[in-house]
Amino acid sequence: PVHIATRFRGDAFPLRARPVRRARAMSRDDGAKDKRPIVVIKVGTSSLLKTNDGCVHLSQLCALCETVANLKRHGYHVVLVSSGAVGAGMVKMGIKPSATKPSLARKQALAAIGQPYLMRYYTDVFSSLGASCAQVLLTLENLSNRTQYQKAKQTFEQLFELGAIPVVNENDTVAVEELRFGDNDTLSAQVAALVEAQYLFLLTDVDGLYTSNPASDPAAKKIETVEDINALDVDVNSGAGSNVGTGGMVTKLTAARIASAAGCQTVICLASVQGTAIMDVLAGKSGIGTRFLAAKKSARGKKRWLLSVPIKGEVRVDEDGAKAVLNGMALMVSKCVAVEGTFGLQESVRILDENGAELGRGLSNYTIGAMRDFLQRGPATSDDEWEDDLDGPPELIHSNNVCITNAETLAKSFVLRNIGTYGSMMMDGGASSGDDER
Repeated sequence: PVHIATRFRGDAFPLRARPVRRARAMSRDDGAKDKRPIVVIKVGTSSLLKTNDGCVHLSQLCALCETVANLKRHGYHVVLVSSGAVGAGMVKMGIKPSATKPSLARKQALAAIGQPYLMRYYTDVFSSLGASCAQVLLTLENLSNRTQYQKAKQTFEQLFELGAIPVVNENDTVAVEELRFGDNDTLSAQVAALVEAQYLFLLTDVDGLYTSNPASDPAAKKIETVEDINALDVDVNSGAGSNVGTGGMVTKLTAARIASAAGCQTVICLASVQGTAIMDVLAGKSGIGTRFLAAKKSARGKKRWLLSVPIKGEVRVDEDGAKAVLNGMALMVSKCVAVEGTFGLQESVRILDENGAELGRGLSNYTIGAMRDFLQRGPATSDDEWEDDLDGPPELIHSNNVCITNAETLAKSFVLRNIGTYGSMMMDGGASSGDDER
């Protein structure tokens, strides 16, 4: 067992959620839902491992666990999304990183070796801090299935009730896509949406988002607050952060977009100072990392689940189509001007305006082949004269199957104000009715 001295005394913690009492089984008849704030913390491979030295970055891992345990003691539910299985496998097998990245099959094998090796450290350190942890392995394909999504949600709720700290990673061994497609930045955002978190912290080896790579451009400037991701003018095409990682700043922007639409504020900050950084953010202090503000009117129910469905293509719409989507109306087939990808029936697509800015995501009523045929021949009738039996549904995407992610539309509802229990923004958007809430 590793002995860790607690860094923060109870009276020094900037924000106290309600005191933690002895765990009590909550029956369905209790009626009251646990309202304690939820924080998701994602840590990358480069922050957990010294792959060049062939060892675990023990001091940083212990500090992270100490922060998580301290948050839990003060009444927060915490989910830890941890990368590092592939790198830990390399450490365990004595494999040094090289300029050539390992194949997908080799990565999957190394992940199978490294995951239990990494979990042993988490279990030992959390135990020394008087906390219990649980391993949760997911894939984006799991979350794209509505039934499995609900089962995963129930599992997290039970883990919170039991007082265990979920340690989440992608189930790399059975992943059927490239690991870059299933990066843990995106997975952490999906988990934040799933558990209805208030904050998502993306811990990395840089202290925020810059206008360009600060390592190569001395003129790069740090961006402290982002309200509209579409309006960002930054160079983030620098690839993954490490040879054994799958992330990078591009994936963090994708994660921030998903989390924002789900009503979760995202913070990119330096892993080496995460202890004070996370506490300061929860205390309402500014100037820490880069914050992506959350939408006040967040996606709920089915529309929140839509954020977890893998994207299979894109549809570009005209001005009228964009207005319809942003006003919560169905997207008509006739308003589509171009399509890309491989999407089929009821598969997820990005909805883009004429300038290529993302408006939202939704489930298509048509395959890409049918849409290409339609675009080639043009509409035979107007929307008002469309015959469902003869032409199919006039909607390309039904309004119940659209989740808006456009930050400009949500900007009017962005708020950042401290409240006693959460120490974060309050999401004032009322619950939707009908199929949206189901």
